[in-house]
Amino acid sequence: MKTFILALIFSIIIHILFLFNYEVEKKQEDFHEKKIESKKKKSSITYVQLKKPKPIKKSEPKIIKEKKSLKKEIPKKFKKVQKEIKPQKRREKVVKTKKKIVKESKKVVKKQKEFKKVQKEIKPQERRKSVDKSSLENFLLENPVLDKELLDDVTKSYIKLYGDEYDKFTKVQKAFLQNNLKDIGRITQKYLSSKGYPRIAIRTKQQGVNVVEFFLYPNGDIKGLKVINSSSYTALDENSIDTIKIAYKDYPRPKEVTKIRIYVHYRLY
Repeated sequence: MKTFILALIFSIIIHILFLFNYEVEKKQEDFHEKKIESKKKKSSITYVQLKKPKPIKKSEPKIIKEKKSLKKEIPKKFKKVQKEIKPQKRREKVVKTKKKIVKESKKVVKKQKEFKKVQKEIKPQERRKSVDKSSLENFLLENPVLDKELLDDVTKSYIKLYGDEYDKFTKVQKAFLQNNLKDIGRITQKYLSSKGYPRIAIRTKQQGVNVVEFFLYPNGDIKGLKVINSSSYTALDENSIDTIKIAYKDYPRPKEVTKIRIYVHYRLY
């Protein structure tokens, strides 16, 4: 019984191997056939018959003959017409134009005479003097010269710097000093504070007051800037001159050249 079972199993195994080999061979044959077919497809050549092109007939250009115009151009004849110019009318026009020129020349002569009269009446030098005087008179009316006692304390302190020289000034100069010395001192102190206290003066704790003098011109320029009364510190004196060289642009402008004297204060807080 055992031998029968073993024989049966052995036969089944043989059949399975046989079938497996058969399928493998079949696949190889199919693969070879596909390769052959693909090669055939690649190597296949198709032939096409080409038709012969038809010959193109050359078309000769047509020559168009222009017909000569039989009609001859007949030149047109123009009649010459001369207009007669009447001498009388022409003379009248010339006479009218002459009259107009004579009238215009007379007007020009009259205007020139009137202009000469005006020039003789008003001379340029006299006119300038009258304008200057009128402007100064208006200035004095707007800013009258006051007594020293009626002025404020700050302005009085500035005017004392001039001494007897103040009495020699003109009315215009006095009026300007009375109305503007205080403002000039205030503007200078403002620029001094914005510029800052000198560093050397801060370290050494320098304080004091100096008096500065300069001439202020009507166009706003200044000349002769100097310290007439020192603070006994060179750093403070030099700083005052440097400050005025910047601040003078904002000073009020006088009508005449005026001497300015102001105090410059230095205080440490």
